[in-house]
Amino acid sequence: AGGGCVIDLGVHLIDLALWMLDWPKVSSVESRCYSHGEPVGASSQAVEDYAVASIQLESGAIVRLACSWKLPTIFDAVIAAKFYGTEGGVEFSNEGGSFYDFTSVYIYKRNRVTLSSPPDQWGGRALIAWAAQLSRSRSYDPGCERLLDVARVLDAINQG
Repeated sequence: AGGGCVIDLGVHLIDLALWMLDWPKVSSVESRCYSHGEPVGASSQAVEDYAVASIQLESGAIVRLACSWKLPTIFDAVIAAKFYGTEGGVEFSNEGGSFYDFTSVYIYKRNRVTLSSPPDQWGGRALIAWAAQLSRSRSYDPGCERLLDVARVLDAINQG
């Protein structure tokens, strides 16, 4: 299908997951996309409003992704990314349905440490980092080629 919630919402979660895991190689992707509760095939003209995917990494780790435009919740948005290892984890989630206010938490043993919470100027820091990069060099940034890794996962999800 494409053009639905995966490209609008899932792309950011895929980018975040691959970035957080230092751009691992993806070995396979299994996904299901739905429109109004009905399965959407790769040749369908319907646009998905819900998608779920399992992204298998060469390391053996699995990334699970779910995104929807029509999630039956009281919030405008539910955005979360959770990463767990053998010794701890980190969680990143939006606050109260906000598109802009996020909390990040470090988890170890049975402890939770808040790393950031609203109000947080993450947008301003991102702008400063971008300007700093431009001040160092206005030439092509090869790091942008990582977007191709994200695009390959997007394509695989949309192919089902």
